[in-house]
Amino acid sequence: LVKTRMQNQRGSLAGEIMYQNSFHCFRKVVRGEGFFGLYRGLLPQLMGVSPEKAIKLTANFTMRDLLTFKDGNLPLWKECIVGGSGGACQVIFTNPLEIVKIRLQVAGEL
Repeated sequence: LVKTRMQNQRGSLAGEIMYQNSFHCFRKVVRGEGFFGLYRGLLPQLMGVSPEKAIKLTANFTMRDLLTFKDGNLPLWKECIVGGSGGACQVIFTNPLEIVKIRLQVAGEL
């Protein structure tokens, strides 16, 4: 939450910053929203972790099966394609949950 707030900080005036550093942000969140305010946006994050890993591993295994030679050899350049395709699928399918998480985390500072 602190990292997201620091990246998205907006003051009432252009160029104004709301937080001096991470510790200042942490204190301000705890004072303004309570200790549990630090966990805002955690539920979408937890809900997204399992499908995210499942998608990545499924895409990874599928691509690995498609690109492996009949003798079981998989050259480095094909390993890179396998990893890249798994990561790309993960990002494409879990991006909506990430957007929800970030919006929930930023909502408290408005």
